[in-house]
Amino acid sequence: LVVNHTSDEHAWFQASRDGDDPHADWYWWRPARPGHEPGTPGAEPNRWGSYFGGSAWQYDPKRGEYYLHQFSRKQPDLNWENPEVRKAVYRMMNWWMDRGIDGFRMDVITLISKHLDSHGRLPGEVDSELSEGEIGEEGYTNASPFCSDGPRLDEFLAEMRREVFEGREGYMNVGEAPGITPERNEFITNPAHKELDMLFLFDHVSIDQSPESKWDTHAFVPKKLQDRMSRQQEAVRNA
Repeated sequence: LVVNHTSDEHAWFQASRDGDDPHADWYWWRPARPGHEPGTPGAEPNRWGSYFGGSAWQYDPKRGEYYLHQFSRKQPDLNWENPEVRKAVYRMMNWWMDRGIDGFRMDVITLISKHLDSHGRLPGEVDSELSEGEIGEEGYTNASPFCSDGPRLDEFLAEMRREVFEGREGYMNVGEAPGITPERNEFITNPAHKELDMLFLFDHVSIDQSPESKWDTHAFVPKKLQDRMSRQQEAVRNA
């Protein structure tokens, strides 16, 4: 189940490229940075980098704005702040559940809630915030702190549980969960909170990487792997 983003060829996204369409706010569209020519280098709404390299923003000439893609430019992020997006996702999930599937493996589900300021802006959208985050070799910052485990994640997952899974039996869901600590793992998978059944994590894959770059590798230390795996397993052993 991939609902953090869609293909840029999806009908929803194609419709959203028209700023007057009902789907216009179904993705994260933003204008160029003030004082910059749209589509030129440095005009991106902020300095976030994509996990796949380059900017996390792609300029669309038809709409005249940029859309957010944490991954490939062909994978624009859905705007989960829009309740119509969530309703459409739940309708699709119920369509599959009604046909007897046993659950979902949820792709990067912990990225669906972004961190916004009091004005609903993403970090770095105004000039005074351009220095936020450490600039990497390509000139971009890591978007993960602002797009992972956002403030409404628990709300969205609990809503999904109510709208799709409540009253059903014999299913299981597991979430791919980058950026989740053992404490958050314990909370999200606690049956009392009615969010997800299981998570699989990634913190152990970075034990031989420096904080600055995953390409800057250090010597592998087995004890570090043991410690990280143990913390996650201890967090959920009583669930």
